[in-house]
Amino acid sequence: MGRRIAVYFAGLAITALGIALVVHSAAGAGPWDAVAVGLKLHFGLTIGMWSIIAQGCVVAITAMIDRTRFQFESIFAIILRSWLLDFWFYVVLKDIDFTSSVSIQWFTFGLGVLTVGLGIGIYVEANLPKTPLDGLMIALNNVFGWSFSTARMVIELSGAAIGFFLGGPVGVGTVIIALTLGRIISIVNRCVKKFIVIHDVSI
Repeated sequence: MGRRIAVYFAGLAITALGIALVVHSAAGAGPWDAVAVGLKLHFGLTIGMWSIIAQGCVVAITAMIDRTRFQFESIFAIILRSWLLDFWFYVVLKDIDFTSSVSIQWFTFGLGVLTVGLGIGIYVEANLPKTPLDGLMIALNNVFGWSFSTARMVIELSGAAIGFFLGGPVGVGTVIIALTLGRIISIVNRCVKKFIVIHDVSI
C-alpha cells in the first residue's frame, strides 16, 4: 500500500505542477481550471479552493446522473491535487515571469500540458480515487451510452463555456488542451506501465 500511495501522490504532484505552468503561461488554461480561475477573479479565495468547490459540484451532478451515492473519495483526490496546485502556483512559481516572450510563453504552455499528461498517466496506475471529471465521464457513458471521447468533449466544452463566461483564461491553449490531453495521457500511460508495475501481491 505504501508504494501505491507514493505513486499516487507523485502523480498528483506532477499533475498540479503542469496545471500551474499552463495557468502561468497565460496561453489558456484547461477548461475546468479556467472555471476555477474565473471564480477566483470574481469572488476571491484561491484557484485550488475554487477547484475543490467546482469539482465537488461535478461529483454531485455525477451522483444524480448515475443515481449512485456521492463519491466522497473523488473529493479527496481533488483536494489533494488542489493543495499541491496552490503550492506550485503561489509558492514555487510565484515570482517567475513565463510571459516575457512568445517563445517562452508557448514553451511553458507545452511543457505544462505534457507535465499534466505525465502526472495523470502516473497517478491512475495507483488504482486509488480518480478526480471528479473522470467519474462524470464514466457516468455519461453508462447512462447515455456516449463514448468516452464524446463524453469528455462535452465535459471539456462545458467547462470552457463556463470559464469564458466567468472571464477565466480561455484561449487557444484551452482548445489545444481539450483536443490533445486525452491522447497525451494515453501515450504516457502506456509508457509508464513499462516502468511502474504495482501488483496487489507486492503492496
